[in-house]
Amino acid sequence: MRRILEAFDVELHVDGPLFIGSGKEIAKKEYAFSAAKKRIYVMNTAKLCQLLGKKGLFSNYQEFIFGFHREDLGKWLEKNGVREEEYRECVRYRLDSADAAVDTHSKLSVMEFIKDAYGMPYVPGSSVKGMLRTALLAYDIHRNPGTYAGIKAKIKGSGYGKGKRNLYLKKEASELENSYFRCLHRSGTKENDAVNDMMSGMIVGDSEPLSAEDLILCQRVELHADGTEKKLNVLREALRPGTTVRFPLTIDTGVCKISKEMLEEALRCFGEIYFECFLRKFPSFAMPKSDTVWLGGGAGFVTKTEVYPLFGDREGVEMTADIFHSTAVPKQHKHDRDKKLGVSPHICKVTYYDGRRRQMGMCHIKITRKN
Repeated sequence: MRRILEAFDVELHVDGPLFIGSGKEIAKKEYAFSAAKKRIYVMNTAKLCQLLGKKGLFSNYQEFIFGFHREDLGKWLEKNGVREEEYRECVRYRLDSADAAVDTHSKLSVMEFIKDAYGMPYVPGSSVKGMLRTALLAYDIHRNPGTYAGIKAKIKGSGYGKGKRNLYLKKEASELENSYFRCLHRSGTKENDAVNDMMSGMIVGDSEPLSAEDLILCQRVELHADGTEKKLNVLREALRPGTTVRFPLTIDTGVCKISKEMLEEALRCFGEIYFECFLRKFPSFAMPKSDTVWLGGGAGFVTKTEVYPLFGDREGVEMTADIFHSTAVPKQHKHDRDKKLGVSPHICKVTYYDGRRRQMGMCHIKITRKN
């Protein structure tokens, strides 16, 4: 087998705030809010403790941290006579919050962006590879629907029984992926063994480290099909629109028969399906450009699954609504209305930046072959 390694530089240009969660949260006792500057200061706890020790406030601070105080850190510092000019020396980094509902009475924690060992935000290559994988499978389903007819029939015949969200239709989803990706037929292996996955020949590295200055604070907003919005008490650190994220991509052509051109066509096709089956049912969204991708937390169910590529618009709405019902999504989400509304899910997750509505995780991708 002739193997040629093709190397590429990939750039993501952030259009809608991009959130890749670390799994951690910054509690309201770990940041101070400046109403005048519309930003929050995330503290270096060790430096703050030193400052408060010098001011004879360390015991009071301990009682504040471990007690049942409802006020946030900024209010506590103000109450105890610690001026903003003093605690700025203890700031780890700042987050602009002009478009998020943070005020002096805020009780909200902040979902943290993933960071490296030096505290710098970055985008994991695994997240990008997962996005590419979803688009490639959707593209093959679109080109070869007959190949997936049997799996589609199995899913439709499943009866939509109850199940846990992370296990529901797991067998069928695995079969769907295996039918396309597990094609290497390595000697001494079974057809569906992971070693037969052609994507093992595509290596996506982690991005170059970014700066804390590239982070902003954004609020989760639910946009409904009728144009109404609901702001939720969910705050996230996210990459600022306008940020460019760079990372390496290598394809072993002896293992992975996917070209740069095929990747670009798959991403274009996925964007069209996403628009036609979901996004066009919400106000103010135009057909995305061919280089548009959606990545990370808040990008939404439709960007991470193959339901609409497999079932199309009408059946896709019914199937998605049934999945939500079968996996016991809380009733307050009102997915029982999806079929009547003709869109499922019936909300699009957005946020605001610089006064303008943005889709979470919307980026533009550029793939350049290295010489």
